Amino acid sequence: MTAMTTSPREALQTNGFVGPFPRFASEDTIGELREFFRDVLDNQPVHPLYDRYSVRDWHLVNEKVRELLTAPELIKSLQEATGADSLVLWRSKLFEKFPGDGAIDWHQEYGYFDGEEIGGHRPALFPMNPSSQWGWTLWLPLTDVSDDDGVMEFVKGSQRTAYPKRMVTLSESGAYVDPRNRIKSKEELLTRAKNNSLILDIDTRRVFDGVDPDQHSLDDLFDLLTERCAGLLAVVTEPFEVGPGDTQTMPMNAGEYIIFSERCMHRSRASKPDARLRLAVNARYTLGDTWVYPQRATGDTYDGSNLDISRHKCIPVLGEGFNPANAYL
Repeated sequence: MTAMTTSPREALQTNGFVGPFPRFASEDTIGELREFFRDVLDNQPVHPLYDRYSVRDWHLVNEKVRELLTAPELIKSLQEATGADSLVLWRSKLFEKFPGDGAIDWHQEYGYFDGEEIGGHRPALFPMNPSSQWGWTLWLPLTDVSDDDGVMEFVKGSQRTAYPKRMVTLSESGAYVDPRNRIKSKEELLTRAKNNSLILDIDTRRVFDGVDPDQHSLDDLFDLLTERCAGLLAVVTEPFEVGPGDTQTMPMNAGEYIIFSERCMHRSRASKPDARLRLAVNARYTLGDTWVYPQRATGDTYDGSNLDISRHKCIPVLGEGFNPANAYL
């Protein structure tokens, strides 16, 4: 664990992250969830809550995922690290990295999750005390992660600084994962564009409207995709200097986990071409009095990532005094 001579609370306050914590789930459980999420990636089922393919919030559908992310051992670690009296699990997400995938660049999140990484602005959370720490992420790999496999990296103490940002073309941002590295046929490209599983959180259903695929090669279609996404903007962090010893990488074994402030600057490094597929699930927890998806009160049921969140629910995991405006499982 980071800073073995200090408590989890002190480590989180000092560095912005703490861990890895030891695996508590059985190898069979981790293996079962690894297979489940690999099947999600391979077969791209329609998410029952969102009526389209999504790598978000499978804990609201799959009991095994929910049990993992609400396990007493895990919640105890969260309580000790954050010092919170009340917490809800409000979001989870699968993060995959295929061999040869590039880095997800440095970024930090001040807890609102408004979709700014893809040019959106629909805050998902309304905290009662926004000046405090009120949001944390737990990151748990389902495969072993070495320095070659897209390892997580953190800037120590960066949670105390809001780094400058700017808008760029989507394809230049860390949120963009180039589909050229994953898709090998025109049929797959067209199908994934149609069902919105081509570029994370981006609506691509009509990107090839009016295009005769028989008249174009796969490379031509990728070029068309790039051209038609050129008008989309996203937020990136301005370059900043990192000195020796300022960052820490987190190689981990499957089932171990880390906890970090969403304000802590972090990234995942590139995966080498001969690396293993990396699968990880992250879970996001916020204080129990936080208002989740406040836009639903006005009849707006879409979030900053273009998902219909009308059926979304939170899961209380610690304490009491939960915001009565939220929907709970």
